[in-house]
Amino acid sequence: MAGRLEPRPVLILGAAPRVSVPIARLLRERCGVRVGVAAVGPLEVPLHSSAVAEFFRLPAPPATSAERAEALLDRIIYGEFDTIIPVQDGGLALIAQNYERLSATTLLACPPPHVLERALNKNLTLDIARQCGITVPKTFSFATASQAEWIATDLCFPAIVKPAEARNSGFLKSRYFQSREEFLLWLASHETGKAMLIQEYCPGEGVGVEMLLHKGEPIACFQHRRLKEQPPSGGVAVVAIAEAPDPFLTEASLRLLRAMEWEGVAMVEFRRNPSHGTAMLMEVNGRFWGTTALPLAAGMEFPVYQWQLLHGQRPEVPSSYRVGLVWRWTAGCLERMHSLLLPSHGAPAKRSRWRELALSAFDLRPSFRDAVWSFSDPVPALYEIASTVGKLCINDALAVLRKLFPRLRRDLDNVRKYKGRERSLYLSLRVHNLLSVARERRRRVPPNARSFVFVCHGNIMRSAFCAGLFQREVLAAGEDEFEVASAGLHASPGKPADPRAINAAREFGISLDAHRAQLLTREMVTHADAIFAMDWQNLVELLMRYPNQREKILMMACYAHPSYRRVEIDDPYTGNLEDTVDCYRLLSTCIGNLARSTLSVRKRASGRPACTVELKCKPANKWK
Repeated sequence: MAGRLEPRPVLILGAAPRVSVPIARLLRERCGVRVGVAAVGPLEVPLHSSAVAEFFRLPAPPATSAERAEALLDRIIYGEFDTIIPVQDGGLALIAQNYERLSATTLLACPPPHVLERALNKNLTLDIARQCGITVPKTFSFATASQAEWIATDLCFPAIVKPAEARNSGFLKSRYFQSREEFLLWLASHETGKAMLIQEYCPGEGVGVEMLLHKGEPIACFQHRRLKEQPPSGGVAVVAIAEAPDPFLTEASLRLLRAMEWEGVAMVEFRRNPSHGTAMLMEVNGRFWGTTALPLAAGMEFPVYQWQLLHGQRPEVPSSYRVGLVWRWTAGCLERMHSLLLPSHGAPAKRSRWRELALSAFDLRPSFRDAVWSFSDPVPALYEIASTVGKLCINDALAVLRKLFPRLRRDLDNVRKYKGRERSLYLSLRVHNLLSVARERRRRVPPNARSFVFVCHGNIMRSAFCAGLFQREVLAAGEDEFEVASAGLHASPGKPADPRAINAAREFGISLDAHRAQLLTREMVTHADAIFAMDWQNLVELLMRYPNQREKILMMACYAHPSYRRVEIDDPYTGNLEDTVDCYRLLSTCIGNLARSTLSVRKRASGRPACTVELKCKPANKWK
């Protein structure tokens, strides 16, 4: 008698321990399948679990989607995987972009791309919900600071900012703002360039309705309620409880998922206000969710049912599950306790904070079901806790150093801001600059330079002023052959100069009233003889985008007064009018020295007497 064929392995796309490890354990135990895990994001930690037979990483950006899909297909063939289960939005996006190639060789535990888009694009989700008669929060979309500023005048705070597309959720987590002023202050230094949503804050408790749909019919249903979140002002669940399905929320979820033509698992997230008895839709997670271990422990084994459906088997789903079971994500609870102990953005009031901190100790009680812990497989939970504690300790140490040494604080912030190749380039520039005794400060424009481009972040303050002042100086010297322009690496095309810049520029005889921002283009870079960056961030981005143009890219501060010891000219955008004037005093010195140097070379080449350009202002003391 022939033996029973062993099922082929399953690949979990995404390495979040609280999701991937419980699924891997369950599939190995209940279905007898070997499980592999592929890390989608560069920050995902390895999974050291006895239930995970194979762990590997997909190429991280800047690798293209096609290159990542090619690497994934190679591992699928090598590992003989026949099923892919995505557990993160990045994995869903990768499948959506390469659906035909992947579906030709494997079974995919998600719907086709046109259906996936309805969950990944949150605007589409909300539009479908409105058409189904489901209440949604007041929501606006924005991609630039100017759009957000206009929207903020029309929105009641507190409010929540989140990515408009789930595929970009690694770029920015949801963030809570108590006031319009707090939001605008954050916006000043976080121009994203990506589509974002800002929603009115909905008080109440988070409720998730999880469903498995097959051909429009619900196979399994589960409901949980969030008891604690991280950050405390609103975020991911760290403590949750299993609830009996609410008929109203269940019916609304089924109606929405059918309208989306959904196939497979999904969690429909609501914000329910117990005092009013109302509920608003937040979003739809079109894959296994962060509290996946809770329904598994309560007896609703979603991964098993989906695997059986994909393989043509009929799942046996229980008619009920264990209501009242409390689930805990220990690493998340530690992060929450840390944020309460050392509060930052969006923290509760001091008195309630200490009360919450005292109560948080009870979240670690043994009676709560842990998201990752297992006596037979303890390593994943221990590794995640150790990694979390280590990360918090490092962040605290850096915070102390930033307070003790303000200059070091700036440098550490810059290092943390960059990732991958950008971080390597930034560190290389700083080290070379240090060892070469201010190398950037010694660089000068080529003698034959005739085309100048001044570059900053948004092209509404520093670069706009530099271009206007330099243009005036060369025209005053009788030179009309110079080409002068300004641009921004993250400019909003057509945006006028900042009001503080307009007022400050008038003190130097420059009008920025007619200035309109423009994005830096490859044509501008190729045509220019000299390109001036204002700070390290500008320089790093320029060199990353145009590595072959290194010789023509300089720092503006290389023409500063010798008493100015730094290489950067800071952005005054987050300051006031006085800060802008101080910045322009420094830039005036730089432009004066640049004009005098450039015009002297030109006069000598033509045989005419050199022209002296008067420096308009001396550098302010605060810039030394």
